[in-house]
Amino acid sequence: MPGMFIYGSCVSRDTKPYLGDDWTISDYVARQGMISAASPRAVLRGESALKSKFQNQCVRNDIRSTLFSAIEAATPKTDVFVLDLVDERLGVYDLGNGTYVTQTWELEESKLLQQQQTKPRLIPFASDEHYQLWTKAADVVLERIKATGRPLIVLSPEWSETADNGQEKLQYRGYFSSTWNKLYAPYFDHLRSRGCNVLSVGQDTVKAAAGHQWGLAPYHYVDAVYHRMRDAITAAVK
Repeated sequence: MPGMFIYGSCVSRDTKPYLGDDWTISDYVARQGMISAASPRAVLRGESALKSKFQNQCVRNDIRSTLFSAIEAATPKTDVFVLDLVDERLGVYDLGNGTYVTQTWELEESKLLQQQQTKPRLIPFASDEHYQLWTKAADVVLERIKATGRPLIVLSPEWSETADNGQEKLQYRGYFSSTWNKLYAPYFDHLRSRGCNVLSVGQDTVKAAAGHQWGLAPYHYVDAVYHRMRDAITAAVK
């Protein structure tokens, strides 16, 4: 039974059902951007307001920078690493002393930031500072994955500008999908420059699914997109 290690978001996770029952998930590291993952364990004191066990675990793991330990533990059960960058989209908070935590919806809802003596400084996604920190962190992450000897596939479907119900000019947090795609481009270009196998899926194929299980969003796709990603994952293993 092939095992895939998912480092990313629902974009990668939602591809699993299309792979069939013979595939397993060796581990799933979500809501942990590369800057946080490659930095020392951080400290963020307080009580989380989140009710979901999964969401709380994601926030705790991000604070603790657990990616590398997860890779080490899961490698024997892993045949391919599957990566996407959706969880990078909101940037990171600088917690001082070289530590960072990823800005996510879950972190916002946890109310942990409001419990700090001073609110940490946000480093926005696609800012020069974020990109410089991220490229250094990405190189460290890629080296860790490369050291396992397992293949890596990066899923890079564009955020859809339209939905299958005819809705156009889709947005996320006030920005059109076309803007998000431009902001992401240098990040994927960096991964390509490091020799990564990056699957690109353009607007001729991507379309948001109005009836998606997680709701309508530019990165919640119709079946055809997941079929493309499924095929890329299976090809990476072969």
